[in-house]
Amino acid sequence: MTTPFKTILVATDLSHSGSCALEYAKRIAQLHKSTLVVVHAIDPAGFAFPEGLPQAANDQAAREAIRKIEQETRAQGIEVHSLIETGIIYERILLAVADHHADLLVLGTRAAAQAGRAALGTVARRLLAFAPCPILTVPPAASANLAHAGRWERVLVATDFSAASLSALGHAQNITGSQLFVVHATADTSREKHAHHLERLRFVAPFNESHTLPVEHIVAEGEAGRVIAKEANRLRADLVVLGSPRDELKDKDLQTSTVLQVVAGVSCPVLCVPRVRDGFAAHLEKELTHSH
Repeated sequence: MTTPFKTILVATDLSHSGSCALEYAKRIAQLHKSTLVVVHAIDPAGFAFPEGLPQAANDQAAREAIRKIEQETRAQGIEVHSLIETGIIYERILLAVADHHADLLVLGTRAAAQAGRAALGTVARRLLAFAPCPILTVPPAASANLAHAGRWERVLVATDFSAASLSALGHAQNITGSQLFVVHATADTSREKHAHHLERLRFVAPFNESHTLPVEHIVAEGEAGRVIAKEANRLRADLVVLGSPRDELKDKDLQTSTVLQVVAGVSCPVLCVPRVRDGFAAHLEKELTHSH
């Protein structure tokens, strides 16, 4: 693994899913000797509604909970800072990412109540589109396998040969411990087309430069989100890596978005990588264009 995470920001709503994400982030911070920034954001618009009143009443309790998290984290030998922000939640998180130059943003994928799940979904979708750093979504099931936090041995990365997915591929190659699975989902049914896709996969994801990282290339027919989730579960991946969506996902995209289908369909964390115009992705884009 060659990509260090110097500063990790974890956003918590103090729910069970928030604590799962926090524990996962702490394990990564321990491994990478990272600084951990714990952010709890409160949307004051909620105070205007009856259901917002308990949140306002529990504001002091939230501050005490955050202080306790900071004390426990520091006792584990992790450099930590905590923030309680008031404002539009995703904007406050993005500001914290920028202020602290975070290399990784960690989010839990479920909140405690139905309303919380809806709010978290909206926040996460906006962050996926606008965050400048990779976002790691952590499902509750990941708490049973904390040993793999930051030690991702079996990593699955999906590519549709777009710029974002090529950036994700480069990132995946840098953080994989022992086995990389590169998956391409297609609607094509002919063997000739499958062979063509497989050839392109082998071109963009050969063995790494030191020839120490085994790579398995998989072309499968079907809807991308379902294919990726199925392969990740079948292969017992420790981590799935995807390109972040370019635009904010709306409610109408919940049933069709590859990212959201994968996040909902796998038991391991999902790392979403924003498009980066680095040499690796730019070179692959150029070569694929010329060879197509």
